Amino acid sequence: MKLTLSTLTSIVFLPSILMSNIAQGHGWVEFPSARQNTCYNDGGLWNNSIPNQACQAAYDVSGAYPFTQRNEVAANVTNFNHLESVKAIVSDGSLCAAGDSEKAGLDITSQYWQKTAVSLDDNNQFELVFTATAPHNPSFWEFYLTNENYDPSTPLTWNDLTLIDTAGNISVNNSKQYKINVTVPEGRTGDAILYTRWQRDDSAGEGFYNCSDITFNDNGEPTEPTDPDEPIENPLVALDYFISTDFSGVEVGDTVRLRTFNKKGDETTDIQQVITDANLNTWPAVLAGQFNESKEGKWYIGIWSEEMQHYMFDSQNINANKVFAQSANPSYQLSLIKDSDDPENSDTWNIDNVYVVGDTVTYQQCNWEAQWWTQGEEPGTTGEWGVWRTADTNCSESDGPSDNEGEDDSTNYAHDTIYQQGDVVTYQNCTWQAHWWTQGEEPGTTGEWGVWRNDDENCTG
Repeated sequence: MKLTLSTLTSIVFLPSILMSNIAQGHGWVEFPSARQNTCYNDGGLWNNSIPNQACQAAYDVSGAYPFTQRNEVAANVTNFNHLESVKAIVSDGSLCAAGDSEKAGLDITSQYWQKTAVSLDDNNQFELVFTATAPHNPSFWEFYLTNENYDPSTPLTWNDLTLIDTAGNISVNNSKQYKINVTVPEGRTGDAILYTRWQRDDSAGEGFYNCSDITFNDNGEPTEPTDPDEPIENPLVALDYFISTDFSGVEVGDTVRLRTFNKKGDETTDIQQVITDANLNTWPAVLAGQFNESKEGKWYIGIWSEEMQHYMFDSQNINANKVFAQSANPSYQLSLIKDSDDPENSDTWNIDNVYVVGDTVTYQQCNWEAQWWTQGEEPGTTGEWGVWRTADTNCSESDGPSDNEGEDDSTNYAHDTIYQQGDVVTYQNCTWQAHWWTQGEEPGTTGEWGVWRNDDENCTG
C-alpha cells in the first residue's frame, strides 16, 4: 500500500454558524462520577495504557469518543415530558450512552466499573454535583436508582430503575456546578447504578443521561468530587477553521494527520488518527480531544463561548470549530493520508502543504527530501544546498528564482535591507547568496548551512 497526501483547505463561515451551538447545555455528573468522566480522568486513552478494565472494554467498542465528549451524553426528545417518548429514543440497553450507538461502550456490563463511595446524612441524602460546561435554565432533574435485585451482568433497562427523587429549575453556582441534595430510600446498602437525567425545558428537548456506579458507604465519609478545570480566562488567538465544509472522502484505512509548528518552522506536534469503522464518523472530535489534552492551555480546537468564558468543542457543528493558539506566530497543518494502491500518486509535492525536516515527496518523477521547514518552495528549484535535496543524479537542481544571479549583479550588503532567496551581495571582499528570506543576518556568520553561502574557500561561512 502507498499513501497519498492531500491538504484540507479552510473557508470562511458566517458568525451565525460559529455561534450556533454555544447556547446548548452540556455537562456530566462529577459526583458520584459518571462513567465517561471516570474514564476520561483515568487517562491512558492515547498511549494504550488505560488502567481500568471496564474503561478499556468501553474504548474497544467506541474508541475515545464517549470520554472526550463526556459533556455530551445526550439525546433530543421533542415530547420530553412523556416518559414513553424518552424510552423510545433512550432505549433499553443504551441508557448509559443516551441511546447513542457511537457511545455504546458506556453500556457494556462489567464488574470493573469504578464505584464512588456515597455516604448518606441523617436525612438519607447526599449532595450530587453536576459540572456544567454550558449551564442551561429552565430545566429539571430526575434521579433513578437500580432496584435491589438488579443483575449488573445484564444490560441496564428502564424496568431496572426506580425514580427516587426529582428537582426543579435550580441555579448553577459560580463554579458552573449544579449541587442537588438527592434522597435515597431508607435502608439501601451495597452497590447500585445512579441514573441522572437533566432535561432542558425548551423546544429542542435536549436531555443529558448519566450512569454513575456507586456503593453506599455506611461508615466512611463521602468521596470528594473532583474539582472542575478552571475556565480559560484569556482567549487564545484564532488561527483558522479546523475542518472546511467542502472536505470529504475520509474512508476506513485512511490516516488524518495534525501537525503544529512554532514561528521558526520547527514541528511541535504530530498526531495521526487511523480511520476505522468505530471512528469514521467521530474522528474530528477524537482527534481534537487528543490534541486539546496534549496541548492544554497552549492550543485548543473548538469554539470560544463568550457567555460561559471558556472553550468547548462543538460536536454538532464540526465546521464551526477553530484552531486556537497562544499567538498568531505558530502554524498548523491538517492533512489526509489516503490508503491507495496507486504508487504514482504517493506523497506528491503540493504547493500548499507544509513540510518539515525529513519529509519526502515525489515531483517530476524524482524523489526529494526536505532539509527544514518549507512551504511553497518547488523541488528542483532550491539549488544544491537548498531545502529540497535528491540523491537521483538524473534530477536537475537549479539555484531557484533570482533577479540578481551572478557576481556582476551583486550589491553591497546592508544590515537593514530585506533579502529574498537568490539575492547576491558583496561583503568583506566576498560574494554571498541568500538561500531564503533574511534581514539583519551578517554574511559569514550564518554557518555552512545558514542563509548566506558562497563558493569561495577563502571566505569564512
